[in-house]
Amino acid sequence: MIIEAVASNRVGDFGGWTDTWFAKQGAVVNFAVDLFARVTIQTRGRRGITIYAQNFGDVVEIPDLESATYEHQHALLIAALKVMRIRQGLNVWISADVPAGCGTGSSAAVSVAMIKGLSVLSGEPLVAHEVARLAHSLETRELKIQSGIQDQIAAAYGGICYVEMYEYPNSYVSHIDVPDETRMELENHWVLVYEGARHLSSNVHLKVIAELKKKGSRTRKALETLCTTAAEAKKALLRGDLAQLAEIMNVNNAAQKALHPEITTNNFDLIEEIARKNGAIGAMINGAGGGGSILLLCRPGRKFEVERALTREGFRVLPCRINPHPGRAWRAR
Repeated sequence: MIIEAVASNRVGDFGGWTDTWFAKQGAVVNFAVDLFARVTIQTRGRRGITIYAQNFGDVVEIPDLESATYEHQHALLIAALKVMRIRQGLNVWISADVPAGCGTGSSAAVSVAMIKGLSVLSGEPLVAHEVARLAHSLETRELKIQSGIQDQIAAAYGGICYVEMYEYPNSYVSHIDVPDETRMELENHWVLVYEGARHLSSNVHLKVIAELKKKGSRTRKALETLCTTAAEAKKALLRGDLAQLAEIMNVNNAAQKALHPEITTNNFDLIEEIARKNGAIGAMINGAGGGGSILLLCRPGRKFEVERALTREGFRVLPCRINPHPGRAWRAR
């Protein structure tokens, strides 16, 4: 039997950082895009599991899953297999459409695709809410690393999500349904740029937590600002007001940078400078920052100029569109 699964990365996380345990409550708007984590699962007669982490060129042999530890570069994959109680022999191929550490929720997308695929394999498929919660628990409970809830939700639900976290990690999730014209205009104006260095979001989280503990830190004020940007972004999207959305991106970006000096990088600053000179009016670092990617919003007709200027400087543009579909898995024919 062969099972295939895909799940989206996300961009443009307005209100990011407010979906964490240390924020307690918050709200996020994000966009699932057609940059996927892709998983193929093949059953086999012999015991054990072989994982092919294709972006890394790694082959991971797991003779006995029960005794496998998380002291491994690909611990997240092992955690998914353990939590889903896999007992049969498998070959698993995993690839991603984005560079590792891109800041677009790539690890969550892999988790969601793995869980979705394994649930179909087990004969007990899970719905989006179940998949998102389980994927989040892989990182926080199994691996004991810092993680907000929004990445897993974007990958599991797809589309444009409005996430209201009323008590960590519990939330209400709604899709923001915009007209096709607004969606196409947004895609025609935005540019996703990889800055060239991967980030480890858990490490950045720990630095922000340390800042929050300091007396008189401006981090708490920045977090309060971030609590307002998701609701404002939702309103702008529903009105189809991309100029206002760009302004909210800038407010969000400034608040992100105020959380900790290492959230921005020299490359992010350079990307922003080049982009604004060539027609960008909004910019926002994706995810936890400290490396990864940044989302830009351009004036009408200026996207080409922004992309050309950035590629000339050696930066990588990642073309993408909104993906309205949730994480999906199916039995291959």
